[in-house]
Amino acid sequence: MTTPLTKQDLLLACVERIGSQLDAEAASALERWAANSGRSAATLAAALLARPETDWETLILHHRAHRHAWFDELARRADIHDFAAYLDEIWASPAQLALLVRLRETQICDEGCAAIDRYITDEQLPVPHAHLMRRLILAVRAKAGGGTPRGFYPSLIDRTLAFYYGYYCDPWHLLGVQFANEVTSRYRMSQMGAGLERLGIADLEFIDVHLVYEDDRACDWRDSVIVPSVRARPLIRESIARGIASRLETSARHLDDLVVRARSQHAAAIAPTP
Repeated sequence: MTTPLTKQDLLLACVERIGSQLDAEAASALERWAANSGRSAATLAAALLARPETDWETLILHHRAHRHAWFDELARRADIHDFAAYLDEIWASPAQLALLVRLRETQICDEGCAAIDRYITDEQLPVPHAHLMRRLILAVRAKAGGGTPRGFYPSLIDRTLAFYYGYYCDPWHLLGVQFANEVTSRYRMSQMGAGLERLGIADLEFIDVHLVYEDDRACDWRDSVIVPSVRARPLIRESIARGIASRLETSARHLDDLVVRARSQHAAAIAPTP
């Protein structure tokens, strides 16, 4: 009997196959992960489905993942090593451009196609945003004296698999994940920027670029992509709501773990030596 893939193995398979398709074993494992993860997000998904799509942004902004204590930690207390560890955790996350291209391939409305074409263009101006992010990570690593080992703890894996499930298995789920990510981005970026500035990081172009357009982008996702797509194909509404719920619930649990880790490490650092 074949040993089932662990979540760590599944995450690595998702990373390695980006731009193509998963094999049958990994695809089945990702479907099982989504079924298990979906149960913990079912209450939120039901709340979203009970409201019109134009109300979804309000529900997202009131979710505890939006203004989580971790972002206050970053802005006010986190040291450079906390930031290095946090930024290094994106190693397994799919590139934003790859997600946008996947969503563009599956659009069913002219409004959605035009909007995502704009986002793909924006993602590469003034230079590709992946390059800006890489510069920021390198600046933080340099100040911290190096990077950190790759993380594989459960809540980080779940947070990342929420994106990959949409990418590989259900693009309408991915649309929900992406929408939740955009709606919550401004606060996340502003708190990160405050903390990095406090710690003396000068190259904040990645943060600045995102703060310029995040509010308009979230509204555009709703009005130009979600609303017309649901109007054209009502059955996709459930997948979009599940994607929003998955992104928020997995993110909240991941952020909980980051707070616990940072506070434990700081407490250990100041504890008196026996």
